[in-house]
Amino acid sequence: MKKQILIIIIAALLIKLFYFGFAIVVYQYSDNRGFKPDYEGFISTLKKNDAYWYTKIAINGYPKIENKDDLGYHDGKDFKQSVWAFFPAYPLTVRLFSKIPGIDLNIAFLLVSVLSSVLGFIAFYLFLKVYLNDKEKALFYTIVLMTLPFHFYFSMFYTEALFFFMMISSFLAVFKKKYLIMSLVLIPLTLIRPNGIILIMPLYLFMLENENLLKKYKFDWKGIFNKRNINHSLYFLTGPVVFVIYGFYQQYMTNEFFAFSIAQQGWYRDFMFPLLSFFRQGDPAIQFNSVYTIFIILVAAFSWKKFPLSLNMLIWINLLLPLTSGSVMSMQRFIIVIFPITMIFGGWLYKSNYRYAAVTGLFLLQLATYYFWLTGHPISY
Repeated sequence: MKKQILIIIIAALLIKLFYFGFAIVVYQYSDNRGFKPDYEGFISTLKKNDAYWYTKIAINGYPKIENKDDLGYHDGKDFKQSVWAFFPAYPLTVRLFSKIPGIDLNIAFLLVSVLSSVLGFIAFYLFLKVYLNDKEKALFYTIVLMTLPFHFYFSMFYTEALFFFMMISSFLAVFKKKYLIMSLVLIPLTLIRPNGIILIMPLYLFMLENENLLKKYKFDWKGIFNKRNINHSLYFLTGPVVFVIYGFYQQYMTNEFFAFSIAQQGWYRDFMFPLLSFFRQGDPAIQFNSVYTIFIILVAAFSWKKFPLSLNMLIWINLLLPLTSGSVMSMQRFIIVIFPITMIFGGWLYKSNYRYAAVTGLFLLQLATYYFWLTGHPISY
């Protein structure tokens, strides 16, 4: 197992170096002649878009709001955005790292990014090793996780790597019946992104399946309500408790318990039926995002028999919940943390005699999607 983990670490770090080398080539032959292959240039390839909102939170925290409109709104071309749209665990983790002597904020972002992505890949491997009971498959699926298109987000100054690490760690802890560890992991998981609290539902179902209280979509109600399972269930309360505490903090600071949800309006996100989110605008980014998301939905739909109820619920929560905001923007980024999707693609490729050639092709596609990030194209938002 040590050999496989070493391979994962080396592969993850090499891929990050490839990103920088690719950025140098892209900027060398683009209009961005001011780019320099130095420390500042390297940071600029990782810190874009929402990373600046996280920087604001890491430096200043959250401001007190007296006027509800200051949380965020949109009215035609007029809009206002605020840091309240973003959850606190990621920027506060960066701020904690920045308190280490000699480390500035950008280095703190980099450390959190590298550590959480590498640890997330290792945790994914460890989960699959016991879930699939096959070390070779587990390693290959992990390489697929690193190389799929759009998975470069795991290396950017975004929440994806930290969120994925906490999510897969919670499933690993449940699989090994380490419920105290799981309860502690739920605390940051709930505070990294809004859907963290919703993921407790598939995680709980996963626990029932692991305890043989849920088999083939059939519940053992007598076992579910016995004392042993009730004691196990109590460990899942840490997430909801922390979420409620954060809600009261939002209430105190903004007079709105769900301030984060109201703030989403600044990004033109409004609640609606998920499928109505597709093709709402005519620009190429929205069209591409819609087609890509529908493709992933079809992959999930045709593969539902591969997974138990818990992992199917995990897939559909992460696919449909963002779509209720009325936008397909950033869907590629939201999809990369849905680890059963990676397992589907990994399973398909593993059957091929040219599996590693296919992985190389995937990574080239990933670099193609990374190009949009480097050039600031809306597809990368």
